[in-house]
Amino acid sequence: MSASHDPVDAKVAARLDGTPLVLMLDVDGTLAPIAPRPEDAAVAPVTRALLERVVANPAITVVLVSGRSAADANGIVGVRGVWTVGNHGFEILTPAGEMETDADLANQSAAITQAARELEPIVAAVHGAKLENKRWTLSVHYRLAARDAVPALRAAVERTALGLRLRVTDGKEVVEVRPAAHVDKGTAVVMMGERLHGFDAAASILFAGDDRTDEDAFRSLRARSPRAVTIRVDDGGTRDTAAEITMRDPAAVHEFLEWLAARRG
Repeated sequence: MSASHDPVDAKVAARLDGTPLVLMLDVDGTLAPIAPRPEDAAVAPVTRALLERVVANPAITVVLVSGRSAADANGIVGVRGVWTVGNHGFEILTPAGEMETDADLANQSAAITQAARELEPIVAAVHGAKLENKRWTLSVHYRLAARDAVPALRAAVERTALGLRLRVTDGKEVVEVRPAAHVDKGTAVVMMGERLHGFDAAASILFAGDDRTDEDAFRSLRARSPRAVTIRVDDGGTRDTAAEITMRDPAAVHEFLEWLAARRG
């Protein structure tokens, strides 16, 4: 790929030449196109093969950072040797297949279970809506629901969460119910960056994501290290982002990863 077609300018490219390079990537909307139903999301075989090539480089560590459960996100991508942060940071699946969770979250799992019980009949009554129970968090998807049904559905989710002292956050046509503990993609990327030495003087670190939950990661990562590279994947509808760079869609992310793999040899 010639310099005129490089996906980032020379100054940003130089910030990606460190070792280790900690490459943190969201899944839905970043590596895989957004699907109408969460279970239909898929990473293109060509992107999976490219990720395998990137992971094989000993100077690069790949971390998946997803709102999905760690096991689900890892299964969709289907590449060995990656770290997987699931549920916005509430769980970590290591490359060796070991699952790590915060012990303090056990105290809040009962509240999440109760929220799921209360929300199941409410969500089931809204055609096209879906409740996804990810153990530590819940997602209420409304992409396929009638637009006029969404306000009442969102209000019910908020009431349920408030009654159980849980948090509510928004994603792309999904509302998330989470424990009150201050854990999000922002705390997750900083924690993983520190754990994997991505903030060392000779290292590089990058995060790419596509929705509002990823804004926490952009802000936290840039605050922790001015050298960090942040990418918002967006089709042009979002103008307000803390990310340094925007890319149009997962196909553009694939092109960027191809360029990066070639650059890193």
